[in-house]
Amino acid sequence: MKEEIQNSGVIRFCRLLLQKGITFCLYRYPGADQYNIAIQKGVLSFNNEADFVIAPFIGSDNYETVLLQKVPLQAVADGRFYNELMQLDDCLINWGVLPAETTKEDYLKRIHQYLEYISDEKALKAILSRVKIIGKPADFDPFIFYKKLSSAYPETFASLFYIPDKGIWTGASPELFLKKENDLLYTVALAATLPRSRNGIYKWRRKETREHDMVRRHIEHVFEKNNCRLVKSNGPYAFETGRVAHLKTDYVFEQPGASDLDQIIADLYPTPAIGGLPVRKALECINLYEGYSRNYYSGYLGETNGQDLARLFINLRSMQIGEDAIAVFVGGGISDESDPEEEWEETIQKSFTLLEIIEATTPGVPNKNEVIR
Repeated sequence: MKEEIQNSGVIRFCRLLLQKGITFCLYRYPGADQYNIAIQKGVLSFNNEADFVIAPFIGSDNYETVLLQKVPLQAVADGRFYNELMQLDDCLINWGVLPAETTKEDYLKRIHQYLEYISDEKALKAILSRVKIIGKPADFDPFIFYKKLSSAYPETFASLFYIPDKGIWTGASPELFLKKENDLLYTVALAATLPRSRNGIYKWRRKETREHDMVRRHIEHVFEKNNCRLVKSNGPYAFETGRVAHLKTDYVFEQPGASDLDQIIADLYPTPAIGGLPVRKALECINLYEGYSRNYYSGYLGETNGQDLARLFINLRSMQIGEDAIAVFVGGGISDESDPEEEWEETIQKSFTLLEIIEATTPGVPNKNEVIR
């Protein structure tokens, strides 16, 4: 009950931040109940050693990395920041521009372009994403949506952030990018997708296991390059989230005192799960054929102080809320074993993570019938 009351106060505080046009991020860690807030620096009179970073996907035009400050929750609970905020002028929400929708015909065409690129031995795997546009209900409330999303997927990193000109983004990511506590570093290989099984039993084909192994090899190479010692690995095992299951391997590495956290992040991102392999060739394929700018989709976000603390997550299962419409982002890995129809169906299954919550938030809104099969 105490956590619920505190979270309600956090939501009220975020509504005021939005009203004042202040950049912020509302977020909850996997397995936790407590909501947290980070806001743009210099707005309120407090200091916090931990920053919060929102980074776009590599190569996203006009979308920059944003650094925020984590707000002490006690200061939100006792109301000391409200008077400061109330002195500021109200602002209209500055909506970002949504990308165009990707039709099934267009997506299948792009898959064939990817396959041609891969067949020329330029890449082993490249991620192809797409955009699903739905009309935004007149009474759609992003904070009510966030509460339902967070509750429905407790195993994910749930976030909602607002950046003027870039709009409101929200999502429930199943993928840890990097966690650091003192000298220990935690990450996961999360790749390969099948529809969720009712009995929890999965038959992973060569395509899925190969895709997962690519991610594992990349992770192990990056940490070896940075002189980090493997402490423990667990997996691969089936990780269920929403309507799908992924192959997942958990890693724990030990970081020597002389190694650079920022360098590890730079070497690890983009992971093969959101870019592909080899990294440079996969990014070239994406830039040539994906057909739009991902912006903050498949970037990363979370807390860090740049030294001995990091809790960063890939921005997956995410959507951008516009003034009149909502853009839902989904994607999958394309390799020489990909079947275009299967890849399309995989993105449909992934899209339900968000579409089902939109329907639950605003009853009567069609989503399942709207998806083009």
